[in-house]
Amino acid sequence: MWVVATTAAAGAVLAVVGIWHLPARMYPDAGDTDARAVLQSGLLTVAAALVAVTGGLVALDETRQANAEIRRANENTHVRELYTNAIEQLGSGNVTIRLGGIYALERIVHDSPADQRAVVEVLSAFVRTIGADRGTGAAATRTAVPAAAQAPPTLAAPDGPAVPPTADVRAAVQVLVRLARPADLTGAALARLAGLAEPVRLTHLVLTEADLNRARLAGADLSGTQLDDANLAGADLRRANLTDTILIDANLAGALLVDAILTRALLFGARLTGARLNGADLTGAQLGRADLTRVELAGATLTGAQGLTQSQVNAALGDERTRLPAGLLRPASWGPEDRQPA
Repeated sequence: MWVVATTAAAGAVLAVVGIWHLPARMYPDAGDTDARAVLQSGLLTVAAALVAVTGGLVALDETRQANAEIRRANENTHVRELYTNAIEQLGSGNVTIRLGGIYALERIVHDSPADQRAVVEVLSAFVRTIGADRGTGAAATRTAVPAAAQAPPTLAAPDGPAVPPTADVRAAVQVLVRLARPADLTGAALARLAGLAEPVRLTHLVLTEADLNRARLAGADLSGTQLDDANLAGADLRRANLTDTILIDANLAGALLVDAILTRALLFGARLTGARLNGADLTGAQLGRADLTRVELAGATLTGAQGLTQSQVNAALGDERTRLPAGLLRPASWGPEDRQPA
């Protein structure tokens, strides 16, 4: 449109210039006064028409911009109203209404990507608050579990009772996973976390001190996730990807980690008592001060593991297929080393 307007304006300028110069050149005889007047009148009409076209196009563009501003203002109003309603829904005592608020916040991100960070922070705070409320009873009107079940699960007893997260907490975690932005769920109570769409990806979450007691996360991708001081006692993490995951001082007692990938995982001081790591890949993992008492390591690979001591190895349960770092001896109870052909 601006190209047409510019062309029209240039044409109008040429027409005005032509009024003064073109008639005399076309009709040089002194007796051609009428012809010159007619030509000048025609050029003046053309110039006026081109000026009108230029003005109309400029006005049309200004109108279009004004309409766009109005639409943006209306959209912002819509987003603000939706956001306000969603926040109110999150504070409802009805789990169905809270679910509506959670999915409304996800819709806001699609309608207004600029608000994604605010939505992530709100949902993260919601999940953390539910976890904190369970220890104080403040969530009595906001959770769908019986009041008797609102006490926090016992961290040291992987076989004891655990309170599963309510549907709204699971939904909030699902939305955070789909948004794929860093989210801080420090201290969240996510015991028996399950029901997430496959494949489960928690790679962008900070789950420091989170309660994932007996969480069902088989095949989940938790690579790079921050799980220091988290409770993963009895969790099902078979075939899970825990590459570069931070598990410092985490409780993994009795956890099922068969065929899990723990390459370069930070397990310094982690409690792995009774965990099953058969076939797991712990290449380059940091295992300093980790409790490996009765940990099953049949077929596991610990090549290049850091901080691992002979006493830790002696406390574990490996077999002839277990691969140890250089300098550590295979306990006699593990059987003879399974030497592979060159």
